[in-house]
Amino acid sequence: MKALSLALLSWTFLGAVRARSAAKGTGSSTRGWTCCKNSCSWSNKALVDSPVISCDAQDNLGISPARRDGCESGGGSFGCSDLSPWATSNELAYGFAGVNFANVNESATCCSCYSLTFTSAPVNGKKMIVQIVTSALDLGDEQFDIAIPGGGQGSIGGCTKQFGRSDIWGATYGGISHRDECNALPDPLKAGCYWRFDWFRNADNPNVNWEQITCPEQLSYISGCRRNDDPISGKSTSTPTPTPTPTKSAPVSSGTVQPGGQCGGRNYRGPTVCVGGTVCTFFDEETYYCLVDPASTRTTPKTTTPTAAPTIALPWDQCGGRGYAGPTKCKDSECKSLDEWYWQCQPTSGYTPPTSSAPPAVSSKSLTSTPGAPAWPGWPVWSFTRPHRTWPGEQPPLQASTTRPAQPGSPTTPTKPSTPTPTIAQLFEQCAGLTWFGPTRCAQGLSCVYVDDYYSQCRKPSKKRSLKVRI
Repeated sequence: MKALSLALLSWTFLGAVRARSAAKGTGSSTRGWTCCKNSCSWSNKALVDSPVISCDAQDNLGISPARRDGCESGGGSFGCSDLSPWATSNELAYGFAGVNFANVNESATCCSCYSLTFTSAPVNGKKMIVQIVTSALDLGDEQFDIAIPGGGQGSIGGCTKQFGRSDIWGATYGGISHRDECNALPDPLKAGCYWRFDWFRNADNPNVNWEQITCPEQLSYISGCRRNDDPISGKSTSTPTPTPTPTKSAPVSSGTVQPGGQCGGRNYRGPTVCVGGTVCTFFDEETYYCLVDPASTRTTPKTTTPTAAPTIALPWDQCGGRGYAGPTKCKDSECKSLDEWYWQCQPTSGYTPPTSSAPPAVSSKSLTSTPGAPAWPGWPVWSFTRPHRTWPGEQPPLQASTTRPAQPGSPTTPTKPSTPTPTIAQLFEQCAGLTWFGPTRCAQGLSCVYVDDYYSQCRKPSKKRSLKVRI
């Protein structure tokens, strides 16, 4: 009778775990970009066709999953800029994230996908589909940490370790404050940074309704990872990784299972109670294992608390909208309504980005002769030449130029991308700029608004004053 009671109690607990790790729920979100190797980039973290891609310090692909994390001494593996977010329309975006679910191990979340519907302003009603690429045990329950370049590198300072600068990343948690500060980031990270201020509207910790879904091919192709239990309809995944042999469970008579032992499953009839410090964790329908309880190592939930609101908003900052309580006056720009939730400071035609956001000037003698090398003292040689990984035939919108501006006197020889692009740009999509080969016509009712020499964007025309437009 005692064994039966323990079994019934255990299956009740397992049902609670399953409910937590499946279907849907409500939660919150934060943002960050640590530059460190993602935890799902290691082998054997979950049953997947291959680990999440990782890159070297120069953002080059092809790094072995066994290579040590670059945020550790002697390591050389970092997160790839390919895992930046992008928008497909004004209402839908794709990206990558970390997540924390109570009593759910990362073996059940690595490379899984979730549809997030934001439920608080200024992104209320917008949707984002994310793939989980890293663990996030420092988050609160049902909290997603969206990977956004410039969103905060964390206490480890991984971006400083990768790129050799500590003064361009903003606050430890929360990151930079204004869109202009994206200009100082390494080229491959700029597009994802601009996305935060354009599509994401610089939202701070918006709440979400989430639902687990089958991963879109756009995400699994970019990350290089798809779960074996999340096959594409009509297709088969790569040869499944052999199921790991769990540690032998304790005898039935003892009533307990040692760490790593099986403790549940559809046809399992062995002991179901884990020893102290471990919890019976869902792995698949057939097996549950006794794994370390995430709650025993969880720290205070991380938030990206917004800084004190300034008295005047800078260009591209929010300046109004329902529920907004920040500054409503704009510097060198005009406050314009995009919808009832969001008003934005849009620069006038004579606006020039502040020089403080640009790299410090250096003499030509200090420049290295290596093609693509940085002009910033203290930076490693920058050799980023490859395009971001994108789903074949699809060019993500809002991708700002990743070509470094040519040094004075040097020839400019941009290469036209081979992938086809749309012929008409939609709201908030790029429509012009040096080295831009995408669509230059905006949808009906929109105008191509100049931002800087490398970026113009489709926006609703102003009813107050005309803006500088590039056709």
